[in-house]
Amino acid sequence: MYSRQFVKLRNLNSILLMMSLLLGFTLTGCATHSEKAQYPNQHENSDGHSDAVSGASQENMSTKNSSPQTGTTQIKAGEPAQELTPELLYDLMLAELALQRNDYTLAFDKYYKAAEQTRDSRLAKKATRVTLFSKDDAQTFKAVKLWSEIQPENIDVQQIYASSLISQKKDEEALLYLQKVINLSDNFEAGFKRAFTILETVEEQKRANILFVRLTKNHQNEPMVKLYQAKLAFKFVDYPSTEKYLDEALASKPGYLDALVLKVELLKKQNRELQAIQTLEKILLKLPQNTAIRLELARLLVKNKQYEQGLKQVKQLAKKELAPEVLFAISLLAIEMDKLDEARQYLERLHAHRLYASEAAYFIGQLEAGRENYAEAEEWFKRVKNGKYTFEAYLGLVMVYSQQEKFDQAFKLLEHSSGYNGKQSTEILQIKAEVYAQAKNYTKAYEIYTEAVNLAPDNHDILYGRAMLAEKFGRIDLLEKDLHTILAANPKDNQALNALGYTLADRTTRYQEALQYIERALKLNPDDVATLDSMGWVLYKMGKHAEALKYLQKAYEKDPDPEIAAHYGEILWVSGQTKKAKSIWDKALKKDPQHRVLIGTRTRYLKK
Repeated sequence: MYSRQFVKLRNLNSILLMMSLLLGFTLTGCATHSEKAQYPNQHENSDGHSDAVSGASQENMSTKNSSPQTGTTQIKAGEPAQELTPELLYDLMLAELALQRNDYTLAFDKYYKAAEQTRDSRLAKKATRVTLFSKDDAQTFKAVKLWSEIQPENIDVQQIYASSLISQKKDEEALLYLQKVINLSDNFEAGFKRAFTILETVEEQKRANILFVRLTKNHQNEPMVKLYQAKLAFKFVDYPSTEKYLDEALASKPGYLDALVLKVELLKKQNRELQAIQTLEKILLKLPQNTAIRLELARLLVKNKQYEQGLKQVKQLAKKELAPEVLFAISLLAIEMDKLDEARQYLERLHAHRLYASEAAYFIGQLEAGRENYAEAEEWFKRVKNGKYTFEAYLGLVMVYSQQEKFDQAFKLLEHSSGYNGKQSTEILQIKAEVYAQAKNYTKAYEIYTEAVNLAPDNHDILYGRAMLAEKFGRIDLLEKDLHTILAANPKDNQALNALGYTLADRTTRYQEALQYIERALKLNPDDVATLDSMGWVLYKMGKHAEALKYLQKAYEKDPDPEIAAHYGEILWVSGQTKKAKSIWDKALKKDPQHRVLIGTRTRYLKK
């Protein structure tokens, strides 16, 4: 039976961290670098200071802000207060103009000079911001250092400076500032979590571990510290250490949810999924309303073929008002469990979300096409108007037209496929060939497959499709040629091995050669239904009926496919079990009344 159907970069982590901590400090484009002038007016920002000068004019310098002693405007930005001298105002305006021209070097120079002079934190912040666009590491570190000196009690600034020191591998100094971040926080746990985001950027495990141990010197037995030690080990794919630290954390604090969640991830990485399931069940006892945990549990249950338990979790999820992403996930899980009616219900709920309507329509179309409800599948495929499944829906529509023998409509749709190219063009050619084959125009179908092979000579799916087409019009030599091409490139392609073995068993008398190919395929995939059927069939052809019956019975029990039913019934018949053979054939005919092999086999024996 056949089975295949169809410039040197900066320290990125450090830079991203810096950018995320520059609170409220966002560039909106080269043409809009200038900020609205708020300074010297007394508008307070999050730092508790008035905003820095930008685009200042004579109108900004009202007499109410003038110093009676000097007649110049006071900068009330940092400590101590500074005067807005003409020279300073000129430098700030020049910096803004430089920004608009993308002259980051000049802009940095002027902002940094102004920040040094005024000790204004926002100017130091602006200087730092400019360096993130100029990508000058030296300037960044210089600016952040100044900023941290100006605002020694600002935890965000100290965190940024610690990050800059880590990126320069100045670990001793970095530790001082990481400790400062912890000390400025409300408590050790909050501060350490901040510090840990910086430790995670270290790329060398030994170095990261040393920094970690030194930073947690007086807290190493705390469960939270053990958890973060596990996280660090997990980052470096050090799974034994991850497990050790997690076990220590859970021993000190049984039921520690964060540790249990990380343990699930660890167990999945180690392919210990049954233990991961048990851990997720423990978490759900504490967090029964957690959708993400329940969804992950359902996914693992289905993956491990615990379908009833998986369905129970899916139904629990379905009772709630779910986000579209969760509805989509549980619908796919239901399809995997072959609970197609439930899957259809979830997909219809998803279809009600406007942004997911096309996506849901595509999967409903696929589901109904799989159930051979081709007319309904056609209607759903037509509802796919946009999104990432538009092309797939287009191909699906062509195929359901073909299955309904609406060949004119299928070919008409294929005529409008010129807009697709590359990989999609070969897929279109495959579909076009399959439509011609469905219409029994095998010569035309073979020509199109050959065109596709010429476009993608290394595409084994296309070669396999052409080989299967050659079998339909009796050109076993062409089938062998394409399948041997596949096997020359990949000797472990079990589907090609099986197809070659089955064809030789079914269409020639080269049974011993066929047996060798099928044995190789079965060794690669012992549970493959198509290969089990092929093995039974070749053994039957070789006269080994008792052995053949075992394989065919196993294949039929796994999948009562009409072709398997035809083979299984035939060997039952010749073995004297005619009543059972007829029952199997009749049952298969109800499933597929037009199946050529099944009808031929049944007719041949019932006429005797």
